[in-house]
Amino acid sequence: MKKTLVSGTFVLITLFAFTNGVALAQSEPVQLPSAGLTPESSFYFLDRLGENLRQFFAFSSEAKAKLQIEFAGERIAEIKVIIEKKGVNAKGLAIAESLLQANVVYAAKIVNEGKISGKDVAALAKTLNDEFDARDKLLEQTFKDAKAQLKAQRKEIKTNLLKEARRVGDTAQIAILEGQLNDINQQIDALEQKKDQLEDSLQDEQKNIEKEMSEADQKDEELEQKEEQEAVEAEEAAEAEEPEEADEPKEVEEQSEVNEKNNEKGNSQNSNPSNQGEQNTTETEGNE
Repeated sequence: MKKTLVSGTFVLITLFAFTNGVALAQSEPVQLPSAGLTPESSFYFLDRLGENLRQFFAFSSEAKAKLQIEFAGERIAEIKVIIEKKGVNAKGLAIAESLLQANVVYAAKIVNEGKISGKDVAALAKTLNDEFDARDKLLEQTFKDAKAQLKAQRKEIKTNLLKEARRVGDTAQIAILEGQLNDINQQIDALEQKKDQLEDSLQDEQKNIEKEMSEADQKDEELEQKEEQEAVEAEEAAEAEEPEEADEPKEVEEQSEVNEKNNEKGNSQNSNPSNQGEQNTTETEGNE
């Protein structure tokens, strides 16, 4: 009897540890997977082939739908790598974005087909929506980090490199730096445009998943979206109030250079007492 009690206690402890471990794993924040091959690689088809095989061997519609969200995470990881290494105008970026949208479309299609066949898909829709929301935040952060990096580069050029080049009058370097600034500004604009277009298209497709959730979950989702939108608007307002690192007017720079040269000349004359003495002697003789 005692042995049975001990064994039972051991089983309960083991079961508790297992379920607690699962709960902790589920509460961990979503992390982007390794991007692996990106669309710009000539071997990218191998990556796509592997995904198609996994999808083929996922026999339930629920498993297939969840795979699409997992693949969406891989697309976001690819987008992050491409933007960081190749920039916003990289050829493979449009491919990754298109595949990301296709993943969400297919997941929504599976949910819709399940509902048409008479299945209760509310729980599945909620799971898919939550998992994609977490990955969508990582996508948003990717664009945000890329924009911050470009703005940091612009500030470095404006406040240090360009200012120094103008001070010494290096016209060739000034032309190069101004070209770099123009390119960075274009990249920032293109980044904002791509971010807005991609997020709008993904949200449209995600709504097809959200509408299959229970009414209570839909209300929670609407409240969460409202709070997120307010946070985004507040962040954009704060960013708009930040002073831009403006170029110093050319006239001011030229006048500053003239004043600096005059000061250097005056200091040089004051530091040479023999010259000052000669000047005073000459003035005395002239007066006599």
